[in-house]
Amino acid sequence: MPAKRTPFSLIALTLSLALLWGASGCGREDKKPQAVKPTATVVTIGELSARRVENVLNQVGTLSSPQMVTIRSELAAPVEEVLFQQGAEVKKGQLLVKLDAAKVRADMRNLEQRIRQLEIRLAHQKRNLERNRPLVKDRLVSQMKYDDLETEIALAQAALAQAKADMARQKEMLADTEIRAPFAGVAGSKDLSVGDYLKAGDPVVRVVSLNPLEMEFLVPERFKAGVFKDQQLSIATVAYPGRDFVGKVFFISPVVDSKTRSFKVKARVDNSQHLLNPGMFGRLKLTVEVKENAVCAPWGSVIQTEKETYLFLVENGRAKKVPVTLGQIGGEWAEIVSPPLKAGDKVLLEGKFMVTDGGQVRQAEASAPAGRPGK
Repeated sequence: MPAKRTPFSLIALTLSLALLWGASGCGREDKKPQAVKPTATVVTIGELSARRVENVLNQVGTLSSPQMVTIRSELAAPVEEVLFQQGAEVKKGQLLVKLDAAKVRADMRNLEQRIRQLEIRLAHQKRNLERNRPLVKDRLVSQMKYDDLETEIALAQAALAQAKADMARQKEMLADTEIRAPFAGVAGSKDLSVGDYLKAGDPVVRVVSLNPLEMEFLVPERFKAGVFKDQQLSIATVAYPGRDFVGKVFFISPVVDSKTRSFKVKARVDNSQHLLNPGMFGRLKLTVEVKENAVCAPWGSVIQTEKETYLFLVENGRAKKVPVTLGQIGGEWAEIVSPPLKAGDKVLLEGKFMVTDGGQVRQAEASAPAGRPGK
């Protein structure tokens, strides 16, 4: 049989239930969720600057000599003397090779005798004609005989003129037996010796002018306004690393190639020390444009992807994405061609990949120097 509950027990049970009900919800108020404030991204901030920017055209070309010729023999004759050293400098008009002129001089002596004979004969015929001139008027000499005398004189004059022309030719041949340098330069290899028989047209020696040299290269038409005569340029070669040679523009083609959209330019290169040689490959630098106050961004602020190039400006504590077009790029900077920005504008450096367009940013605090407590 269950035990009887006392009135005191019933009262205690009632109070316990009331307390449990109050704790479980009686008088409970609903709490509203508080909004979470966005936090600013910690970044490092730099700024745009104005600097002098040079647009330098880098091209390649081959050095060449403005004067380079292989001297050839003008007549057939044996070599009498070789008077040059291969690889040595020669002056304009310097005697290089002498050919045997004995045959030419013998022919000249024969012609001298013939000319003398023709001159004597012609003088006699002229005197004879003068003696017969009055006789023709008196009909003591026929007109036919007189005409024959005039014909003989004309033939003698023609023969004399031909002999003199032959003598002039022999004098030219005598001059051709002395082979001289046509201009100052350097003699090439010596491939002949005394006694060698040269035929007309055989090569004798090559002479090359080494100073100045020339370099020809192409310039895109968009740089036409930046190229002018006497403009200075520098040339580097693999033969002399770290050393630049100076050149000056002396020729600008008046025609632009319609296929390559470029025009030909030639420069003279100082080679007074004869360090360079025709045929050498060279890399040249030509400044075609100078901007004194170009707006440039620190290279660390520029972001480049396959689709776009941009950076983040900092305005009123927020990041602003700005697509840009770059010009010249240096080691630590990049020229901003567009849009027009101002020197002094703030840009993101470190932390630029963690922000979004319009996101809040704040400058990272500078770290305290080593050995001193930060404030």
